Amino acid sequence: MIRACKTFLPLAFAGAVLLSAPASAQTAATSAAWDPLETLNRATYAFNVAFVAVVAEPVISAYRSSVPASVQTGIDNVFTNLREPLTAISSGVQGDMNNLGLSVGRFAINTTAGIGGIFDVATRLGWVSRAEDLGTAFCSYGVPTGPYLVLPFVGPTTAREAAGTVVTYGITYGAAHDYTLGYVVADRVVAAASDLPLTQVTVTPTEAPAATPAPATETATTVTAPSYEASRDEYLAFRQQLCTDSIPAADLKPSPLGGVIRVN
Repeated sequence: MIRACKTFLPLAFAGAVLLSAPASAQTAATSAAWDPLETLNRATYAFNVAFVAVVAEPVISAYRSSVPASVQTGIDNVFTNLREPLTAISSGVQGDMNNLGLSVGRFAINTTAGIGGIFDVATRLGWVSRAEDLGTAFCSYGVPTGPYLVLPFVGPTTAREAAGTVVTYGITYGAAHDYTLGYVVADRVVAAASDLPLTQVTVTPTEAPAATPAPATETATTVTAPSYEASRDEYLAFRQQLCTDSIPAADLKPSPLGGVIRVN
């Protein structure tokens, strides 16, 4: 009974989030961005940029330089395969039986012939599904986007996509139970290491002029990231494209926490 309640709570919370989004936000993704929490969102965005530059980027760089590329690919393939059932569920909810079949087939092929998903055999055989999440499923039923949000360590989202993430947590908890937290943390780390940072930042050393060399103990760096407005507009436009299936399937990939990202 306790486990059932814990599984139900995320689903109930997601429903409350969706119901709280007024219908007037329905066109937010295609017109002006609805950003009522802009002040808080800007602060969170600045935190995420700093976190990536100071913590995540050095760790990810060390991982990429020390772990063989083939091993990195295998690890990423495993987690991508584990997200395939979510694509199947979302496709089924939308009535897309073709993508549902492709997703189920991919999962079966890669889990068996791909040795638990280490090798992406399905793609080589032509089984390529369109990555879907519960946010696109909600969109197919006309659920409005709701307000734009920036979450710590997660990045940009909307009330609708956040609700989909919460439901994904509930499904994951129901399937993994005591291993949910470990899976989510590992999934996030692997995704970040596979070229999926929280926000695109570039960290470059800043060389001091020759006439006034910097002390040997100091290292100056420059952090370059997109503006808050550019990040917001790009995300909202991308989610709208996902809703209309206007992005080729080969250009999409499941992302951390049950979302979808563009890879090409």
